[in-house]
Amino acid sequence: MKKICIVIGSRANYSSIKSVMDNIKKRKKLKLQLILNTSSLLYKYGNVSHLIEKDGFEINEKIYNLIEGESLLTMAKSTGLGLIEVSTAFDRLKPDIVLTVGDRFETMATVLAASYMNIPLAHTMGGEISGTIDESIRHAVTKLSHIHFPANKKAAEVIRKLGEDKDKIFNVGCPRIDLVRKIIKDKTIILKNNIFNLGVGDKLDLKKPFLIISQHPVTTEFYDAEQQMKTTLESVSKIDIQVIVLWPNADAGSAYISKAIRSFREKNNRSAIHFFKNLPIEIYIKLLDKTKCLVGNSSSGIREGNYIGVPCVNIGSRQNGRDRGLNVIDVDYDNLKITKAIRKQIKISKYKSENLYGDGTAGKKITDILSSELDIKVQKTLEF
Repeated sequence: MKKICIVIGSRANYSSIKSVMDNIKKRKKLKLQLILNTSSLLYKYGNVSHLIEKDGFEINEKIYNLIEGESLLTMAKSTGLGLIEVSTAFDRLKPDIVLTVGDRFETMATVLAASYMNIPLAHTMGGEISGTIDESIRHAVTKLSHIHFPANKKAAEVIRKLGEDKDKIFNVGCPRIDLVRKIIKDKTIILKNNIFNLGVGDKLDLKKPFLIISQHPVTTEFYDAEQQMKTTLESVSKIDIQVIVLWPNADAGSAYISKAIRSFREKNNRSAIHFFKNLPIEIYIKLLDKTKCLVGNSSSGIREGNYIGVPCVNIGSRQNGRDRGLNVIDVDYDNLKITKAIRKQIKISKYKSENLYGDGTAGKKITDILSSELDIKVQKTLEF
């Protein structure tokens, strides 16, 4: 039985790989191993351990390696601590393949541990281009990985240009789209006003139009994070519409964004605004499907928004270079430009759904490939 070990470092990681986990669990030839670390275990960032267990998965290791501070220093130290602890977990579990997700800083700990321990690596969503330190991490992970599962053709071409073996590059789509597709089709998931018990602020009327703000720090613009968030909040507050504000991820600079949100909440007396630290993915996707516009710099507007057809105003450099569809308007951190773009987007009910990041079947495709007899050489060579 082939042991596939998945390391989940955040709530977003889980939603990005759950469909693969579901498919692995169904295969008799495969055994799923799970390691949770970093922000995935902390309440303030949306602890998903109880959710994973509720979904029927066994967690083999829990690693508490996130150092408090949300600074450049603590991010680097958390990665180092993660490397030590993940190595110990790999030594105990002895996986045949490690499957890693995306491009966040905790991913580096996973891939370095696996590389030095001669464990073959499979990587989802490599080859994409964006405007943060994630860009560098993503390509570094690609160079350390043996099997590649990019989300679209353009990303696959980037991986090939990085010198990777074309026979180990599989354009499967984004597994997160699998989950989005399933949630959108599920008519039993109904949005109710009691969801506002999960956050703070005014209870909104979900029958009326609302915006969603989702903004994360750009690590290379660490000291600008607070002002950037202030600009976004000020711009949105000029529009007479209900607003949902989501808390940032755990990257360096998130404390500054959180500070800007708290300051806005205390000083701004406008009504019809609600703040969530975290949301179940099912609730988030249903809200995303209903919102008039997603505002901020989350890849969600570019990835899930593209599939659903949600209008998106993408602000700043965080998603620079990432493949996007017609649903996205890009602007700088300028109040007038942001407000103008939002007003334009809320006039559009929905864009036509595109499959830029897959058709919702990536999980099965990835599992089929992992189940096959793969000729993996731990010692890689460049393939130009």
